[in-house]
Amino acid sequence: MHYYLIEALLVVSIIVVLYLVVKVFSRQKADDQMDLHQKIIKNQAILSREIHELKMLMKHHQTLIQDAHEQWKAELEAYEATAKIESKTKTGDSGQNLFLNDRYKEIFELQNKGQSVDEIAKQLGKGSGEISFILQLAEQART
Repeated sequence: MHYYLIEALLVVSIIVVLYLVVKVFSRQKADDQMDLHQKIIKNQAILSREIHELKMLMKHHQTLIQDAHEQWKAELEAYEATAKIESKTKTGDSGQNLFLNDRYKEIFELQNKGQSVDEIAKQLGKGSGEISFILQLAEQART
């Protein structure tokens, strides 16, 4: 009878050991899953922040591109206006155009070199509004 009792205790011991192994393994697996979940959450937060920063950077660059486009468009119009004035002046169109060209020759030269209204105003010590107005008058005289 002792023999059966020892076998029963041995079987119970094996079952307890197996239970403990399974419990430890499942706890380790749960801990690993928790660590993985925390890493995923951390990476999602980092990615969200970086995506937000990229969106802000893209908006900034879009604004810069739009500003540059508007400036180039204005400079092109001014250049075309100056070219028309020069064309009319060369053909002896009118004394008024010749007067404008001579009086504001420096402004038109700087504009032909690709300088903006603000750059011309700063270089000549005049207001941007004045330079813009002179260029608008020249444009009107050409048309």
